Amino acid sequence: MKYPIGIQTFSEIITENYVYIDKTALIHQLITQGKWYFLSRPRRFGKSLLVSTFETLFQGKKQLFEHLSISTTTDYAFEQHPTIKLEFTQAEIVDADGFRNFVSEQILEVAEDQHINITSTRFERQFKELITRLYKQSGKTVALLIDEYDKPILNVLETAELTDVKNVMSTFYAVIKSLDQYLRFVFITGVSKFSKVSVFSGMNNLDDISMDSTYATLCGYTKQELTHYFNIAVDKLSLKIGISPEATYKQIEQWYNGYTFSENCEGVYNPFSILSLFKKEKFQNYWFQSATPTFLIERLKAKKYSLSQLDNLRLAPEGLNSSEPENTSIQALLVQAGYLTIKSWTGTLYGLDFPNKEVRESFYKSIVEQYAFIEKGIGPIYIEELAIAFKNKQLDQVFTTLTLFFANLPYDITIDQEKYYQSIFFAVFKLLGFMIEVEVSTNKGRIDCVVQTDKIIYVLEFKLQGSKEEALQQIKDKHYTQKYQDQGKQIVMLGVEFNQKERNIGEWIAESLS
Repeated sequence: MKYPIGIQTFSEIITENYVYIDKTALIHQLITQGKWYFLSRPRRFGKSLLVSTFETLFQGKKQLFEHLSISTTTDYAFEQHPTIKLEFTQAEIVDADGFRNFVSEQILEVAEDQHINITSTRFERQFKELITRLYKQSGKTVALLIDEYDKPILNVLETAELTDVKNVMSTFYAVIKSLDQYLRFVFITGVSKFSKVSVFSGMNNLDDISMDSTYATLCGYTKQELTHYFNIAVDKLSLKIGISPEATYKQIEQWYNGYTFSENCEGVYNPFSILSLFKKEKFQNYWFQSATPTFLIERLKAKKYSLSQLDNLRLAPEGLNSSEPENTSIQALLVQAGYLTIKSWTGTLYGLDFPNKEVRESFYKSIVEQYAFIEKGIGPIYIEELAIAFKNKQLDQVFTTLTLFFANLPYDITIDQEKYYQSIFFAVFKLLGFMIEVEVSTNKGRIDCVVQTDKIIYVLEFKLQGSKEEALQQIKDKHYTQKYQDQGKQIVMLGVEFNQKERNIGEWIAESLS
């Protein structure tokens, strides 16, 4: 089997006999039941291939769909329409002029290809002239496809250029709305869902299908698609790793499934990870590794976001709605970018969590590396040493290893930034592989951290402004160990203080309960 990793052109996938998961039944439904669409999905989730599929359809290349679902329909004639595709990942736009120049270049390129002479000089007038001339020349309405519309905004999100870029984009999309009579189909994709007020000015006819249950599986692979298209690949993988096909499916689910794009709908597997798994025949991080979330981590730092909020996170539906780019919540960004997904729905609130093992572990590894300024690949070594020390009750080694995570912090990060230090601890403990609880609520207070191995329960209290004795006494005074005393494990209380001068873990004290 040939796996189209990095190939986003539909015609190439079909003609070169790469694996193609047939989504054309849903595509047919979109084309025949509407006209103006917006779809938000994480990166490397098949948006560009979807756009390319629409492009091929509107080019009238019926032969490429011969064995797909859409070819069996009776109401779609594969009629050819002029097609314009704008891919904003192709340009490193960093200001408003960059946006104008890129759109203008794309317009002139299409015009030249269609033997149309553009006389206007302003980019939005050039666009209007191109659409109307294509319509008059062909007698057919135009299909407009825009991939990764939000890339220009993400490029300038933390800069002074943001307002100008938003304004020029708003001008562009307002022109598109005014050309409705000349347009057959409009499809816009992106990772982020930014406010119609700030970007899609006047486009109140844009149907956002990002969380529409009907199209929840439009990108990504369902369990049925996995078993149908990749059953031979699963059998081959199971033989290589020496477990049954059933156990292999279970591992695939744990590693790569879990993305849910609407309440009470079927989840999907990450397509990039699935294709990479079967090509490499090895379980590992593929999707996350393809682009680390530097932008998101910088936003987490800037907002002093407490990572402990990611546990048992709940959010009202309006929290995931479109918003101004500079005001988009951390939770919404994490969902849109694919680091969190919908796991439950109460009827009023979403329960959010990491979709799978790949994303959870990779996210926390990235947090450790970028918060603690640890060289990539070194963090997991420290994590393994820490896990062994906890398991064997080697407390000197536990705290020697913990200090390594704070050794490289720059001097402009002060001891007063409590949430910054807490975030490093939180990520480190989440990676240990034990049962970990952070900021555990009791009727007396909130425990900083509980680490459970197979034989020992560690109850830790950290003091940024205080002594190790005060930390230990707080554990005792507030009876933090009470809820763990009937589990048949040894309980170890750990009071830990920070060294203000060294800006690192200082002295610690331990006391065991029989």
